[in-house]
Amino acid sequence: MKKLHIWLGKFKTEKEFKKYLDQKDYLEAWSAYDNEPPTGDKEHDAEPNPQLRCDFCKEIYLDTYDEDLIMIKYYDNPVNAKIVADDICIDQNELEVRLRQHGLIDWNAIITLEDNNLDVKDASRSKKIHYIGNLTQLSYQTASDQQVHYLWIGHNKINKKNIIQQTGLDKKDSIKLNYHHSSKSGNLDEILMLKIEDYNIAEKMILKVDELKMITTNSILEIVVNGTIDIDGKEVAETLGMAYIGKFDNG
Repeated sequence: MKKLHIWLGKFKTEKEFKKYLDQKDYLEAWSAYDNEPPTGDKEHDAEPNPQLRCDFCKEIYLDTYDEDLIMIKYYDNPVNAKIVADDICIDQNELEVRLRQHGLIDWNAIITLEDNNLDVKDASRSKKIHYIGNLTQLSYQTASDQQVHYLWIGHNKINKKNIIQQTGLDKKDSIKLNYHHSSKSGNLDEILMLKIEDYNIAEKMILKVDELKMITTNSILEIVVNGTIDIDGKEVAETLGMAYIGKFDNG
């Protein structure tokens, strides 16, 4: 799976957005420098002026970016996290958490860059746009191939044998049911890390419960289904007397 650096920003027009990323002059200068023989004149033979770089590159201390590894998107109309997550194929829940963490509510442009050599500290130096972090790009799967994880937490013990019946799910719909209960309340982050087998899913769940400021629990319930099945998480929570945390894609 790919790791993407992601920035969000607000621009008056799409033209302004593209100008911010335009590295044409710098690339042309380098093309001429690479193809013209040296003259012996130090000033004439000097490498292209770094000020020719695009504003995006100058802000994050980047020389150039590979146009095959960058994706830019400008939205004429307001969009939500689901649309953006689908457009760049990242987890919607994780994106929503990052947006809240950074207090971003008003933006109309997004940049993603796959660059393992770009330091997070440099990526965060951007001024015109806001860096929200390095997120995992999900693989492009069909709904029937994709696994979806639902998570609930609570304090009362539930009879595991009755969970499917109580929730109204069909046994054939559930790829996996993972229920853990302890009479002693424990640290939720630690329980998730120990009891959720998929490490990437566990990390996403931890991000979510931390954002919700949920610290301890006695029980966790994880139900894994394929992407064609949609569970009403709040209804299940009410039936079981648990708190619904969210839905997490397995990418």
